Amino acid sequence: MHPQPGDVLVSRSSGNVEHQISVVPDPPRETCPTHTCAVDRANTLARERGVDAWLTEDLIHFMRLVSCRTDRAAPQGRQG
Repeated sequence: MHPQPGDVLVSRSSGNVEHQISVVPDPPRETCPTHTCAVDRANTLARERGVDAWLTEDLIHFMRLVSCRTDRAAPQGRQG
């Protein structure tokens, strides 16, 4: 699974100490000095926006931090 447009992304390159926070597909909008700070900020933004927050360190592999997307299709189930 990968981030969708509008999702919040925390990224950090191996040579960079700061973590960058962006809204997919836009460039980074802010930085945080620690992993914990960046994850907390991304989770807050995702909840405010009703989207998911993701973490990556290589822009290839992504881990979902929190799922707050409000526009997901309703699960298929039995109809009554």
